[in-house]
Amino acid sequence: MSLNLLLHGGLAASPDKPALVFNGTSTSYRALADAVDRSARGLLSLGVAHGDRVAIFMRNRAEFVELYLACFRVGAIAVPLNHRFQTDEVVFAVDHCAAKLLIVDGPLLPIVQNVQESSPSLAGVYVYGEVPAGAVNTWTDVVDAVGAGDEHDGKPTAWPSVADDDPAMILYTSGSTGKPKGVTHTHRSILATASGRVATQQLTADDISLAATAICHAGAAVGVAFPTLLVGGTVVILAESDPELFLDALQAQRPTRTILLPAQLLDAVVDPRANDVDFGCLREIQCGGDQISPDLYTEFAKVAALELNQIYGLTECEGAVMNPSFGPIERGSIGVPRDGVEVRVVTPAEHPTGEDVAAGRTGEIWIRGDSVMTGYWEDPEHTAATFVDGWLRTGDLGRRQDDGYLYFQGRIKEIIIKGGSNIAPGEVEDVLDAHPDVELSGVVGTPDARLGALVHAFVELKHGRPAPPTEHDLAAFAAERLAAYKVPDRWTFVTELPRNKVGKIDRHALHARAIELDAG
Repeated sequence: MSLNLLLHGGLAASPDKPALVFNGTSTSYRALADAVDRSARGLLSLGVAHGDRVAIFMRNRAEFVELYLACFRVGAIAVPLNHRFQTDEVVFAVDHCAAKLLIVDGPLLPIVQNVQESSPSLAGVYVYGEVPAGAVNTWTDVVDAVGAGDEHDGKPTAWPSVADDDPAMILYTSGSTGKPKGVTHTHRSILATASGRVATQQLTADDISLAATAICHAGAAVGVAFPTLLVGGTVVILAESDPELFLDALQAQRPTRTILLPAQLLDAVVDPRANDVDFGCLREIQCGGDQISPDLYTEFAKVAALELNQIYGLTECEGAVMNPSFGPIERGSIGVPRDGVEVRVVTPAEHPTGEDVAAGRTGEIWIRGDSVMTGYWEDPEHTAATFVDGWLRTGDLGRRQDDGYLYFQGRIKEIIIKGGSNIAPGEVEDVLDAHPDVELSGVVGTPDARLGALVHAFVELKHGRPAPPTEHDLAAFAAERLAAYKVPDRWTFVTELPRNKVGKIDRHALHARAIELDAG
């Protein structure tokens, strides 16, 4: 079945019940369904056809969910872009997926002001919400032009037919090297994730789920919003990942569920206000995106009579492993496979033979199930390298105990995960190496107690330059081309980068050097 059925249960059972709550404003299931249909007709009026890509560049807001569902309604592919992207990153994603439309949040318009001129696939850029001076095309005008009735060009709307295996979303995520890859999910894979979460977490229409992370990512959209709407519950959306907003939402909205990043939750529970906030409304709080430190467990226990549920997932398969919602939770463990997901721990190798390791031994985590992506958009090489006989190779290391509980052990790939966001060292290096005074750069992650990791850049400058750049110069250069979270946090200038026997940058040496410097 297609994602067009997401609202059917809630709409039939309780049409006037809040489906979404944002900034204190509620949107009922009836109102959301009407808004989705109007935006869907707006897409059709602009010539968006089945399979066309629609890029959405927004901060958290209720209309983000509306646009997701509108794309699903007409068989278009929603392409949510990280709201922290800079112009070059938006241009790359838009060009890579050949997006037909770009719908942008008003305050983010300056970042994409001239994108259409450089991206030939774009038929238009439309502004949603607050409209800055000089904006020409607004989404409100598009929706107003099609009217409120179930008609298109004076005739009843003929919605395109949508199949289970049609692509529904492309989510751009950093791989271990180079540019982001477009993780492609179908109607089937997203519904499998939503249904699997419903079964594993025992979600009901009484649940109020708090989308506290960026809804352009899989966690808040596929892991929180869609499963909750599927059962007719209510989704409360935070405008941003802010501890004050989180604590306010606990007081005012009384959510029963949420997913948070470890750093985000730690900021909230150490806030002085946390001692006066009642956490008793929460039936479950899941935490993922990075390891949970002992400090977080300790601080959380001071304010809530609830055990943290550590989970594991990736954009390629959201929420694949979690501690049981209504069963024993093992501190330090990522839990057991959720409903509909199979997990193996396999001998790690560049060309694996698929041999499972013994219980208690470390191996690569492999995942299989309908929730897994179909592949990377227009990237058959990386897709083929990621799948072995239908199993997704995660690039992550783990071990399984005799009782079936899994423990995360690290990463095979060089991916840096900072505050729950993936950063490809190669992408940062490409930007730094483009600076006219940089000979070569090497980027690694260095441990951080709060964010999980920081970005440490080692830079080899070109010799003989009269005014070599400072770290502030390079940071400003990078900030113009990368999202802020990707800009290096620490800088080390070296005469020459260490290289291995084949002449490549010796990342092991850089890791060791980074740890040595940070310890000092």
